[in-house]
Amino acid sequence: MENLWLYIILFAPLASAFVSFFIWKKGAGAVLVGFSALVLIAALLAWFNLPFGTSIDFDWIVAGANVFEVGLYYDQSAGIMSVVVATVALLVAVFSLEYMKHDAAQPRYFALLGLFAFSMYGIVLSSNLLLTFIFWELVGFSSYLLIGFWFEKAAPPISSFKAFLMNKVGDVGFLLGIFILFAYFKTLNIQALIGLDLSQSGIPSSLLITMGIGLFLAAVGKSAQFPLQTWLPDAMTGPTPVSALIHAATMVAAGVYLMVRIFPLLVPEVLTIIGIVGGITAFMGAFAAFAQNDIKKILAYSTVSQLGYMIMAVGAGFPVAAFVHLTTHAFFKAGLFLCSGSIIHYYHETNHDHDFDAQDITNMGGLRKVLPVTFVAFTLCLLALAGLPLFSGFLSKEMILNGLASSQLPFFAVFFGFASVFMTAAYMARLYFKVFFNGGEQKERYTEALVIKAPLTVLSLLSLGFVFSANPINPDSSWLLPILSSFNGSAVAQHFSLIPVLSTALALAGLAFSYFYIEKKMFGGLVDGIKTVAYSLSNKNFYLDEIYKVAIVRGSLLLAKTAYWWDQKVVDRVVNLIGETQVVVAYLTGWFDRTVVDGGVKLLTWTVNFAGNRTRQMQGGNLQAYLAWAVFGLLLIFYFFELLIG
Repeated sequence: MENLWLYIILFAPLASAFVSFFIWKKGAGAVLVGFSALVLIAALLAWFNLPFGTSIDFDWIVAGANVFEVGLYYDQSAGIMSVVVATVALLVAVFSLEYMKHDAAQPRYFALLGLFAFSMYGIVLSSNLLLTFIFWELVGFSSYLLIGFWFEKAAPPISSFKAFLMNKVGDVGFLLGIFILFAYFKTLNIQALIGLDLSQSGIPSSLLITMGIGLFLAAVGKSAQFPLQTWLPDAMTGPTPVSALIHAATMVAAGVYLMVRIFPLLVPEVLTIIGIVGGITAFMGAFAAFAQNDIKKILAYSTVSQLGYMIMAVGAGFPVAAFVHLTTHAFFKAGLFLCSGSIIHYYHETNHDHDFDAQDITNMGGLRKVLPVTFVAFTLCLLALAGLPLFSGFLSKEMILNGLASSQLPFFAVFFGFASVFMTAAYMARLYFKVFFNGGEQKERYTEALVIKAPLTVLSLLSLGFVFSANPINPDSSWLLPILSSFNGSAVAQHFSLIPVLSTALALAGLAFSYFYIEKKMFGGLVDGIKTVAYSLSNKNFYLDEIYKVAIVRGSLLLAKTAYWWDQKVVDRVVNLIGETQVVVAYLTGWFDRTVVDGGVKLLTWTVNFAGNRTRQMQGGNLQAYLAWAVFGLLLIFYFFELLIG
């Protein structure tokens, strides 16, 4: 009976997708909300009733004595992630009731949300890397459909294909890691693998490194790490609630979650690479967010940066810190995205100019009074993202920063981590002041819908530090740590008393910089206005897309054109020449057959026929003729003898 909760968590979203799309299309939104609530209840009941280590296994492939098992596994990480995903998914479903109310394709939308959630729960609960990979692909497929939901527009299909393609690069690495593990250990059960002593396994160190890099490459694609992070900002072409789900608790969380689960399989060389890539990603994401004007893109680059923090924590050797930040980030980032959805929805409802860009923050300003709940929720979630004391982000970010300070990562990676604290606060404050203060007051009368206010309120409250710790300024007091203390690595790093002071000072400095820059018009266009090198690098995300276009896209097109030319001018001509030669040879062979062979045969038959006709006359039954031929033959014989003797 207890295992029933796991089945409900996994299959209820899939059932909601089926009902929404095939049975009750008019009530698709209500169906998803109902099933999402059921999943959250099941996740909470599982948390309080299921012991950690619960496993449900099935024989999938049986070949003689060899049995390949798949199944579900429930531990600390699976329990927490199930509750987090279920909470965010439910709030996104409720929010979508208002946000998507004018869309004619609501059944498809809510069905895809259900499929998306089903795929993520599969990753959370699967006990086997192969089963994880299957759900991994389903998450990618679901995101492809949701990012390109408005496929009738120009941008969404391109963005969805870009996300799908870049994730395929990571999937190649995932498969490589799976192949190496199964080839040497004959199992893909995650618990069995992380329980191995790799130093005594006999597997060459080079393959251990290759395997680790392969599995990390999967996270690079799914969690948008350098150099594959460019798909995530472009994924903003889908509906905003989808963005909240992707960025908070599903797709991008999957990569970090995978790294946390397989942490014992990662050797020091791989961890160093992971830490460096995470540091670079954290810095690049934060830097790129500065000069963006699309509200969702700013939040997308923020997600890239925060995911870099989590990956950096894994590389530093503190997977629990990464997991705690994954948990806190899910709530305040979902809150920020839904707040942006509330703002966009407000402009869609009140501004009917088709040329008006409802996502451009330069078109916004003075929204704090017209959207009071959104304003308060955004403020609380922003402070959590900035990592200020009393907020959840402070607790998890301090765990990471303490880990970085005590790690063996290169100095520049650690520096990127601390520098990103300042930049995170600065670019979010820039967004905050432009949207809610700058530009005067909005005059339109507007009332925020209850189904918008309720999710924002819940998520903003979940961004408070008291939710995760009785002492919200002490990361060591979080109730998550005793639960996770025995999970795949050390809980927290050595506590440095100066780290919270330094990080808080950096965050406050970032907020102050943007306040004086946006509100007080100081610093003379340091970020906006003057197209400096720094501005261009930020606005173009270090020109990564342009580099890819030159190095990969144009190179691929050139290779394709070269291959086409070779096919048309060389291969086809050779094939045509061979074909024409064969035609000529066939013609000549036919002529020879008809003229020479057939002629020879005909000549032979004519000769035989002619000889037969002539010799037949010698056997005509005339005695005088017989006698004449006998005399003629005898004379010929005498003649030849005469020639021989003479």
